[in-house]
Amino acid sequence: MRIYSRYLLKEMLTLFVLSLVTLLSIYLLVDFFAKVDNAIENHAGLLPVFLFLLNQLPFIMGKFIPMALLLATMLSLGGLAQNNEIVAFQAGGLSIYRMALPLVLAGLVLAGVTFYINNNLVPITSMQADHLKSVAIKGKKEKNLYNLKSLWYSDKNVIYYFEDLDPERETITKALIYRFSGDHRLKLRLDIEGLSYQAAGKHWFGNRVRVREFRFNDGFTDVARFEQKEDVELDIEATFKDFLVPRKDPDRMTLTELKSYIGKAKSVGLSHIEYSVEIFNRMLYPFSCPLMILLAIPFSLGSRRHGGAAQGIAISLFLGFSFWVVLSISLSLGQGRLLGPFTAAVMPYLLYGSFALFMLRRRVH
Repeated sequence: MRIYSRYLLKEMLTLFVLSLVTLLSIYLLVDFFAKVDNAIENHAGLLPVFLFLLNQLPFIMGKFIPMALLLATMLSLGGLAQNNEIVAFQAGGLSIYRMALPLVLAGLVLAGVTFYINNNLVPITSMQADHLKSVAIKGKKEKNLYNLKSLWYSDKNVIYYFEDLDPERETITKALIYRFSGDHRLKLRLDIEGLSYQAAGKHWFGNRVRVREFRFNDGFTDVARFEQKEDVELDIEATFKDFLVPRKDPDRMTLTELKSYIGKAKSVGLSHIEYSVEIFNRMLYPFSCPLMILLAIPFSLGSRRHGGAAQGIAISLFLGFSFWVVLSISLSLGQGRLLGPFTAAVMPYLLYGSFALFMLRRRVH
């Protein structure tokens, strides 16, 4: 590694650590005072609060690493510009692009760290933090959350519709079951007022079941038989748990869990658009690390006169915060189906990346 690269990286990474620690400290301090009142009110003590903050740490780090990089790049390069060290680098034949290269490469490395934190640590620790906040700090009863109403579920040649599921009793209110032949023609429909499952014997029992058998004749489907039964054992291969789709926030899932959830949500007729948006956001968010560096460089080098660095820092901070605002709006538009999932996730990066490269070229020329 060249001497100038080591020097620039040392300046930037030192300030990065200080910036990240400062941002984390401010956030944790505010969060501590927000939660300590609930802990005292419910006689929980301070230990659950500290454990909650400890489990929140990966989530906060995953969000603040890009912002800390933005601040570190602005402060380090701004300080070098004020001391005319940038002029010395350029006099030695170094262009702005060559000076920016080691910083951007460091941003890419930290992008990998950010991805690992957000995808592997945050889903686990955030669930633990949610449990501590709800049960230990606020004294509420934890509930297993599932999608329990108006579900469609397809399995091989069978389509199920359930109006209401009760996980505790393992019963289902008002069900429709459609069975199809190998050539995808409807051959049986069951209208069921109530379904119950016996886990011990893996048996399903239906109450007030209306059976319609269909036959295909001369291009038309007719009812071949109609029958109503009060109580009958039904041939359903799936267990009750197979029909339960856990309802978790997208940021509480890994990419593998997100893909699995989307596949199951499609089979039961649930909306999954916000999970599709989260997949693309999860994959693209780490690139905000090198993006923040590129965004900071031209403004940090903007003016060497007294006060110029402070002005550049203010402008860069505004651009950094505005990026998160635009990203949040774009993701909301994607979740509202006004934009495609990939378009919603990638648009802010294309917009601000293009602007950063334009300003960098303008600064060089």
